[in-house]
Amino acid sequence: MTSETVPSAPTRGLTDEQVLAQRRLDGPNRLPEAQPRSLWRIAWGAFTQPMFLLLLATATVYALLGDLADAAALLLSVMAVGALSIYQEHRTERVLRALKDLSSPRCTVVRNGVAVRIGSKELVRGDRLVVDEGDRLAADARLVESSGLQVDESLLTGESVPVPKRAGGAEEAAQLHAGSLVVQGDGVAIVTATGARTALGRIGGSLQRLQPRPSRLQQELKRLVQAVAVLALLTCVIATAVYAVREGSWTAGLLVGLTLAMSLIPEEFAVVWTVMLALGAWRLAQRQVLTRQPQAIEALGTVTVLCVDKTGTLTHNRMTLVRLHDGECERAPGESDGSARLLQAAALASLPNGIEPMDKAIFAALGRDGAVPGGWVAGPRQGVRDGRPYVSHWGRDGDGRARVLVKGAPEVVIGRCADEARRREALLAEAERWSAQGLRVLAVAEGACDPVPADGGLPPNTALRAQGLLGFMDPLREEVPAAVEQCRQAGVRVIMITGDSAVTAWAIAERAGLLPAEGGPVLTGAQLAALTDLQLQQALREVRVFARVDPAQKLRIVQALQQLGEVVAMTGDGVNDAPALRAADIGVAMGQRGTDVAREAAALVLLDDNFASLVQAVRGGRRIFINLRKALGYLFAVHVPIVGVSLMPVVLGGPVLLLPLHVVLLELIIDPACSLVFEAEPEPDDCMRVPPRPAQSRLFSVADAARALAVGGTALVGVALLQWLLRSMEASTDMLRLASLGGIVAGNLLMLMWFRGLRPDHDHTNPAFNALLVGIALVWLILLAVPGAGPLFGLPAEVPAAWLLVPAALGAWGLLRRPLGTHWLRRPRWR
Repeated sequence: MTSETVPSAPTRGLTDEQVLAQRRLDGPNRLPEAQPRSLWRIAWGAFTQPMFLLLLATATVYALLGDLADAAALLLSVMAVGALSIYQEHRTERVLRALKDLSSPRCTVVRNGVAVRIGSKELVRGDRLVVDEGDRLAADARLVESSGLQVDESLLTGESVPVPKRAGGAEEAAQLHAGSLVVQGDGVAIVTATGARTALGRIGGSLQRLQPRPSRLQQELKRLVQAVAVLALLTCVIATAVYAVREGSWTAGLLVGLTLAMSLIPEEFAVVWTVMLALGAWRLAQRQVLTRQPQAIEALGTVTVLCVDKTGTLTHNRMTLVRLHDGECERAPGESDGSARLLQAAALASLPNGIEPMDKAIFAALGRDGAVPGGWVAGPRQGVRDGRPYVSHWGRDGDGRARVLVKGAPEVVIGRCADEARRREALLAEAERWSAQGLRVLAVAEGACDPVPADGGLPPNTALRAQGLLGFMDPLREEVPAAVEQCRQAGVRVIMITGDSAVTAWAIAERAGLLPAEGGPVLTGAQLAALTDLQLQQALREVRVFARVDPAQKLRIVQALQQLGEVVAMTGDGVNDAPALRAADIGVAMGQRGTDVAREAAALVLLDDNFASLVQAVRGGRRIFINLRKALGYLFAVHVPIVGVSLMPVVLGGPVLLLPLHVVLLELIIDPACSLVFEAEPEPDDCMRVPPRPAQSRLFSVADAARALAVGGTALVGVALLQWLLRSMEASTDMLRLASLGGIVAGNLLMLMWFRGLRPDHDHTNPAFNALLVGIALVWLILLAVPGAGPLFGLPAEVPAAWLLVPAALGAWGLLRRPLGTHWLRRPRWR
C-alpha cells in the first residue's frame, strides 16, 4: 500500500489490523505543533532564575576571597536547588501534555461494523467517518453519503458563509477539509488525509494560536510579586551599605546583601501558581472534568447556580424502548405487527450508525427483522432546530413516491397531523401519562409531499398521519440525589433545563431532589418566551425546572441569572448551546455526547457527562483556591524569620548568623513545602458546607498579608529569644548559627502546620508533608553526625549527642505518618 493510496472502507469500516497498518505508515493524526519543552530548555530556564544568579554571584565572591570550599559548597547547592526546580517544572510539563491529549477533539468512526467514539489523533486514512452537526473535522475526507450537509470553512478560506457539500457531486463539493465545522446536516465520509498531509496541515506555520490572556488572579499575583521584589531590592541595598560602612568591608557587606536578597526574593510565588494550578487541573481530570481555561478553576469556588441538562447529566443516557402505542392500544416492542410497522417508521427517521441513544434504542428493538422496505431510497434529512423539536427524513418508496418520516416532541408532531381529533387526543393523553411516569416520549408521523425539499425540512402544507408513540426509559443516575444535596448544603442552587416535556421534567426533578418538599413550578419554553426580562428574573427566584426549552432560551436564562448577581455554570452539548456556554461564568460541555463547537465554547468538559462529576469539580475548585491562599500565607510568613535573622548583624551588630548556604538549605524546604505539600492538602471537611466565596474576593488581601506577617513575626521572636539565651551563655559563633538555623527550621514546620490548619479532631495525613519531614531529618542528621559536614556550613564540628534526638524525632514522625496535633494553635480560616 503506497502513501498515496486510500485503503478501501466498506460499510463495516476498517478492521483493527488495517488501522494499525495505516497508523504505522502515516503516524498519528496530529497537525505540526511546537516542540514540547525539552529537559535542557527547562534546565536553562531554571538556572537563569534570579535566585540561581544570586547564588552564582555569591559563589564568585567567595572564590575571589579565596574561600574555595564555601564556593564549591555553594555551587553544589545550586545544583541541588536547580534539580528540585527542574523536577517540579518537568512534572508540570508532563501534566500539561497529558491534559492536552485529553482535550483533543473526538469523532465517530465505523470500525469492524460498529460505530465507535475515538480521539481525533487516532484517525487513519481509509476510516469511515460519521459526520454530524457540530463536529469539527479533524482530517480531510471524501463524502460517500450526505443529507443537507453544510460546513463552515472560514478557518481555511476566511469565508464565513457555510458551504453546501454533497456526495456524488463535483470533486470539491464532495471534499471535506480538516478544521472545517459542520453547521448543518450529517453524512458519512472516507478519510483521505491526516495530520500534516491535510490542507490545514500544509498551511503549517501560518496558523499561530493566540496566547490566552492572564486571569484575574494571575494578574493579582504578578502585581504582588513585583511589589515584593521592589521592596526586597531596596532593603538589600540599604543593608549592604549599612553593614559595609560599619564593618569597614564592602566585601562583607556584599555577602550580607546577597544573603538578604536570596531570603527576600519571591521566586516561589510563580512555582506555587504553576504547580498548584497544573496539578489541580490534573486532579480534576481524574474526576472526569477537563479544564480548558485556567480561570475556570478560580471561578469554581464562586459558583452559586448550576444550570444542567437532564438527559445524560442527571440520567444515564442509556435509553431503552419500553412502550409503544400505535394509536389504538399500548404494546410492548415486538408484540405485534402493529409495533413492527411503528418501529420501522421510527427507524427510517433515525440514523443507523448514529450515536444518539434513542436512535440506538430504536434499532436495538427493531432487531434483524427490521430491514428497510424494498426499493426505499433515502433522501435529505433535517435535524432538530430552534422552534422545531423534531427530525424529518425524506425518501422515495419502491413506487417512486416521495415520503417523509417525522420523529419528535408529541405535542408538536401530533399537532401537525391531520388525523381525526379523537385519535390525536388519545395519543396526547397517553404521552402525558407516560411523561408523568418519567418516560421520554417521542411521536412518529408519516407524510407525503412532492417535490422533496432540498434542505430536508417540513413544508407547512405537508400532510402528516400519526404512526404512534415511543416510550423510552432513561434511569436517574444513582449518585445524583446525594450530589444535589451537597449543592444545597454548599449554598449552590441547581436548575434543570431540558427539552423534555414539563411532566417528564417534573418527575425526574422530584426523584433527583431538585424540588422542595412542597413541590415547585415548572416553566416551559413557551411560557418563558411570554415573560419580560424583569418577570423572568422574578421567576428565577423560585423556578428550579425548565422544560421544552430551546438552546437560544438558555442564553436568556444565563443572562437573567447574572443580572441577579449569580455566578452561573451552564452545561450544554449542541451547536446552539455555544452562546449560552460562552456567556456563562463557567461553560461546561459534555465530553461524550457534546459537539466540538460546545467544547470549544466551554471552560470545562465533563468527560463522563455526569452531574456528580461537576459537583466534585466545584469541590475541587474550592480546595485549590483554599490551598493556594494557604500557600501564599505560608510564603509571606516563612520569609519573616529568615529576613529577620539576616538583618540581626546589620541592626544589632555581632557575627553573621545566616550564610548563603543556609538560605539554600532553607529553600530546599520552602519550595516543596509551598507547592507540593499544600497542593496535596485535602479540602476541609466543611468545604461543601459553607456558601460560595464572593466572585470578587481577592486572592491575598492586606488583612491576609498582615495576619501572615504576624505569624512569621512570632516565629522570629522565638528565634531571637533563642539567640539571646545562647549569647547570655557566651556560646560560640558556630553554635549561634546552628541555633538560628535550627530555630528557623522548627519555625517553618510550626508555620506549615499552622497554615495547613491541623487539629486533633481533624488530622489528615499528607504524604508530601510526611516525605518533607523525613527529608529534613536526613539533612539534619548529616549536618550533626557526618564528620566535616558541619564546618562546611559554618556549624560546629561536634555537638552534644542529645541534639541527635531532634532529627530522630522528626524522622519517626514522618515515617509513622501521624502528624502531631496542634490543639494549642488556633486554626486559621483561609477562605
